[in-house]
Amino acid sequence: MRYLLLFALIIFLFPSCLKYKEIVNFREGKGLEANQIDSIANYQQVRIQPDDILQINVFSYNIEEAARFNTVNVQMQMQAQMQGGSGASLADPIGYRVDSKGEVDMPVIGRVQLTGKTIEEAQEIVSQKIGATGYLNDHNVQVRFLSFRITVLGEVNDPGTFTIPSQKITVLEAMGMARDLTLFANRDNILVIREKDNLRYYGRLNLRSKDIFYSPYYYLQPNDIVYVEPHKAKILAAPDPASRYLSIVVGVLSAATIIFTLTR
Repeated sequence: MRYLLLFALIIFLFPSCLKYKEIVNFREGKGLEANQIDSIANYQQVRIQPDDILQINVFSYNIEEAARFNTVNVQMQMQAQMQGGSGASLADPIGYRVDSKGEVDMPVIGRVQLTGKTIEEAQEIVSQKIGATGYLNDHNVQVRFLSFRITVLGEVNDPGTFTIPSQKITVLEAMGMARDLTLFANRDNILVIREKDNLRYYGRLNLRSKDIFYSPYYYLQPNDIVYVEPHKAKILAAPDPASRYLSIVVGVLSAATIIFTLTR
């Protein structure tokens, strides 16, 4: 009876234990040797799509003329921020929403087609259109995304939606922003949901494999959703009614074993 109970306990507890290799990343696949150098072939530049929100600022020594092309006076914003004023802050810029035709409507130059363009290409297009007006011969155009957001859900310590100030982020950086995975995260089946050109794509990443660095989903795109599913060990460890009843049964069997042993 005692041996039968011990065997039952082992069977019950074994599935809920996480092995060391299940919580260590980059152990599987091709080796990552010291001083190894790989070319980065899976990075794709972020391109402007409909519904993106862009910040487009025009700078020039001729502040008054540059103001024609800005939805707000950027120079005054910068001056107010440097002086600690209470005016509009560059942290809360006004952006241009790309419409369904892939265009933005800017002051003076009108509608500009930007869909499918990179940030650098968009800057060049806007700059050329401004130059064609003849108002500004010396100017600088800066374009950046205001809507580059990613969402991290599931078995992470701080799930949520994060705004990315740059144009480049990896899934590992996203995990860092979410304060890393929990102990119960299933590292070999991370889901990335991506919407692009009116299509939805689903990618799977194995964080335990070194091949993750070569995946097209290693570099995230705007509005990507990363879902980290729980490991089966968490489900087995969850305090649901079934586990409570099993604990009662195990307790009864333990008591019965003790009584049986004492009465022999």
